[in-house]
Amino acid sequence: MKKIIVTGVTGQDGSHMVDYLLKHTDHKIYGAVRRLSVKNHENILHLENEPRFELINMDLNDAHSMRDVVIDLQPDYFVNFAAQSFVAGSWHYPIQTWDTDADAVLHILESIRRFAPNCRFYNAGSSEEFGDVIYSPQNEEHPLRPQSPYGAAKCAARHLVRVYRESYNLYAVQGWLFNHEGSRRGLDFVTRKISHGIAKIKIALDNDKTIPVLKLGNIEAKRDWSDAEDFMEGVWLMLNQDAPKNYVLGSGEMHTVREFLEETLKCAGIEFKSEGAEDNEKYYTLDGQLIFEVDPKFYRPAEVHELCGDCSLAENEMGWTRKTNFAGLVKKMYESDYTLLTQ
Repeated sequence: MKKIIVTGVTGQDGSHMVDYLLKHTDHKIYGAVRRLSVKNHENILHLENEPRFELINMDLNDAHSMRDVVIDLQPDYFVNFAAQSFVAGSWHYPIQTWDTDADAVLHILESIRRFAPNCRFYNAGSSEEFGDVIYSPQNEEHPLRPQSPYGAAKCAARHLVRVYRESYNLYAVQGWLFNHEGSRRGLDFVTRKISHGIAKIKIALDNDKTIPVLKLGNIEAKRDWSDAEDFMEGVWLMLNQDAPKNYVLGSGEMHTVREFLEETLKCAGIEFKSEGAEDNEKYYTLDGQLIFEVDPKFYRPAEVHELCGDCSLAENEMGWTRKTNFAGLVKKMYESDYTLLTQ
């Protein structure tokens, strides 16, 4: 039985990756967490009695911990989704972001090189590496122009992956994953903040309660949003090509934060009217109750205004395509949060 190490298993991507692998392979999966004693395992509670899944201790910032795990398990695959992945947070914690998103990747690569050179390695890349884009949509040839500590750390990791692939003949890849969302997304992320926030507003309106006003930053920012579950197939395909190659995964469509907000309001059946503009824009219910306002404190020091992925190479060479469209993603997230809050 082949063995796969997956990091970040308590987060959105890692937990979805484990679900995908359990469904589509017969391999043994080891979910790496920093401390087994910390019980933030909501996303993997359903795997508690799964015989092919096992949690293991591994600290990505500790080279010795990494080495010991790789020596002991001799993995066939290593999928790294562990990261400080909140872009806005990288401005507040730049050193922690670099340690987790760049330095830790070097520890993994070096452990694989020395002790498991036949292991296939995937590191999660990001559309934020493209940053200040010069053309759209962005493909695999677009220059790396990061606009945040997070984007810069992911670029550094990408160069490390390339150097180890070319210098040591490792099967090591780092795909560019454009924004991918779902019900397991953290509440700090704008899409989940919207779906969860609108669900709370809907419940308050239905029960004549005080409305928890939703506050967001730049609602004109454009992103390429997909369903996180759709990306897991793309990651697995990337790990199983004849030769290692990086691919863009995305939808090829751009939508503004405003569109995501208004589509969620539509799902909730909340009619609204807009007043004001730019930093002073607010949304009200038709009977005048405030439900949303722009708050400049959520603006980023350097904003990436447009990101859109050209995934034609992944489609043509790997046969990968997304399955859930934008409206379907928004509906899925809103309904999940509404159910979560009303159970």
